[in-house]
Amino acid sequence: MAHASATELDLRTAAPFGISRWTHSEFADYVVELRAGDHVGRGEAAPNRRYGESRAAGMAVLADLAAEIADLQGPAAVEALCDRLAAHEGGAAPAWPALRAGLSAAAWDLAGKQAGEPVWRLLGLERPSVRTSYTIAIGAPEEMLAQARAASAFGTLKVKLGFDGDLELARALARELPQTTFRYDANEGWSRERAAASLAALAELGAELVEQPLPAADVDGQAWLKERTSVPLFADEAVLALEELDAVADLYDGVVVKLAKTGGIARALALVSACTERGLRVLLGCMVESSLGIAAGLQLAGLADHVDLDGALLLAADPFSGIAVEGDLLTASNEPGLGVRPAA
Repeated sequence: MAHASATELDLRTAAPFGISRWTHSEFADYVVELRAGDHVGRGEAAPNRRYGESRAAGMAVLADLAAEIADLQGPAAVEALCDRLAAHEGGAAPAWPALRAGLSAAAWDLAGKQAGEPVWRLLGLERPSVRTSYTIAIGAPEEMLAQARAASAFGTLKVKLGFDGDLELARALARELPQTTFRYDANEGWSRERAAASLAALAELGAELVEQPLPAADVDGQAWLKERTSVPLFADEAVLALEELDAVADLYDGVVVKLAKTGGIARALALVSACTERGLRVLLGCMVESSLGIAAGLQLAGLADHVDLDGALLLAADPFSGIAVEGDLLTASNEPGLGVRPAA
């Protein structure tokens, strides 16, 4: 099929990006490339230590797979290889999910370029044009307020919580931006009692939803919490892949689907479909990624109830271009493949 290789992709956010577990400004991603003739398919891998990955380890695994990839034909064969990799590692969640996401995206990008069609059309979908939320990362309260003011053109802001004084900050944001819809993400940062009290306060503020209020492993706590709030609760760290959905489907109102968690386009599409069948809402999310990674997720965005594909908008400089951005509206390219290219 193609020669597989990877190159490092160093990303820097315009401002420090903080969640309840950490704060970073630099992100060590990498680009997976599949070359066949005159065509090059690219996909971005955004490894996350929360899921046991690093750039160096992922690139080493890809190098080991290169000979096998060269014998494959088409994205379906690449997706099958990714599934075999996950099964070989023996876990319910996919092994090396970010690597698999990059490899999957590169295979679809290559197939689209070879066929002269955008990936969304190869998938039988309409051209995605969706409104994304914008993330207000954890920082000093005055810095978070300044971020929110600067992003007031976005109809929806996602505010990272899970720090001392987070409810005071949420109230201040609601006062300053009364026309804005707010969703919140605790990133596993609350205890049961704190989560219950926080959700009661956020309900009064009209919260659209809250992502992962408790640690993913606290299944009993999540069941307890869901009975005590009217705010929709979305699983993020608690659902990495389709295999984990049934165990927690009754504990949440929705699921955050990210390609870098699920392991690629096909697996994300399967998880979205499974959520829809179970009556669970879908928030299509992302990591801190360039437009290359965002473009892969954007192909599926028309299937989601909520979209949070702002990763590239957080960067000091985006090394890829091709997504049309008008305020909070993202529109996928009509060009072949994922429709993005290295920025000039």
